[in-house]
Amino acid sequence: MRRHLSRRVPGRVVAAVWTSGLALRKPLARGFRTSFAGGRFTAVRRIGKFLYLDWESADGRSDRSLLAHLGMTGHFLHATAKPAARPAHAHVQWTFEDGSALLFCDARRFGLLEWIARDTRPPNVGADPTENRITGPWLSAELAKSRAPIKSFLLDQRRIAGIGNIYASEALFRAGISPRRRARSLTKDEAERLAGSIHAALGEAVRYRGTTFSDFRDPDGEPGEYGTSLLVYGRRGEPCKRCRSKIRRIVQSGRSTFYCVTCQRKPAPGAARKSLARKV
Repeated sequence: MRRHLSRRVPGRVVAAVWTSGLALRKPLARGFRTSFAGGRFTAVRRIGKFLYLDWESADGRSDRSLLAHLGMTGHFLHATAKPAARPAHAHVQWTFEDGSALLFCDARRFGLLEWIARDTRPPNVGADPTENRITGPWLSAELAKSRAPIKSFLLDQRRIAGIGNIYASEALFRAGISPRRRARSLTKDEAERLAGSIHAALGEAVRYRGTTFSDFRDPDGEPGEYGTSLLVYGRRGEPCKRCRSKIRRIVQSGRSTFYCVTCQRKPAPGAARKSLARKV
């Protein structure tokens, strides 16, 4: 999303803004529409799951950004000409002086759009594996601090930013680690494998522009293409692509987890501790 927007939005002067009048995760700020008059977005950045659309106002001020979070179903669309009819669930439309338009759509309205100071970092956002390499030793040290199941650990944005439910399941499968394991039970070797699997899963997903099951579209209106490459997520009852065992689904912290009980077999009680003791 950031890469697409960076090629299409910066430098275009805003001529008009339309809003649906419906609240997103938070109601839009008072004066939201008029605050864009005559200004332009200058850059698009990302930290974890947050997008920063840097802003320069008509009087040349450039000290704030529009912070955006997509929530569960949010996405931006870019149109080269003002659309004759707005798409379903559109909540904001920025029309630029050149006639093109940017829209924010969100079926469930869990997304977020709010002004922040440009240098503000989102609260409680941890290391971003797409910006900085996560190493096995660093991950092992973080895992040792947590009593949570490893799947819940991966979804905690305070620890690692940007891993969603789909890619947590995919990374654990690639690493051969059961989602039922406690984070602190992983050995140093397993932490090393998991660090590599996180980077592999996220990197491949970004190359294919993400995963679309229903609502997600990129700014060109195209669905993500990674769905056909998923190894376990959404494949309940289907054969594992490695061992042909059936993929299982469980619920952890209210979220679906998909895994192969054979490839991700949970070790016998004490086995991980014995293995770690032998290495020490």
